[in-house]
Amino acid sequence: MTKDFLPEYSQMPYGSRYRPLFKLFAGENWRFVRKDGQPVECDTATQAIDAAKACVKAILNPVIRAEVIEPDAMLDEVAEWRQRKEAEAAEERARAFLGPETLFSKGRQVVVERRRAR
Repeated sequence: MTKDFLPEYSQMPYGSRYRPLFKLFAGENWRFVRKDGQPVECDTATQAIDAAKACVKAILNPVIRAEVIEPDAMLDEVAEWRQRKEAEAAEERARAFLGPETLFSKGRQVVVERRRAR
């Protein structure tokens, strides 16, 4: 069952005012335009339909937010990260090769100890 995208706009009289309604897909139920969780009310039917159109437009075209980072600040952070990683790698190498002779076999560290022959 596929739904066809077919936005529709309408209004519903509510006392002496109008509430805007919309639906995005054919066969979908009507939905109220809401602000802070409460249905919006307009003075005229035309204002209600315009409010419904604005709501659908906001749903289809959300505000795009982006953060602009200064290139120098970003390069400094990358340089710090690289230095930290290099220091960690150097520390790992130092731990692996300190002490008795160390070999690697099948990706595992193997310690070679020398003992006196009997």
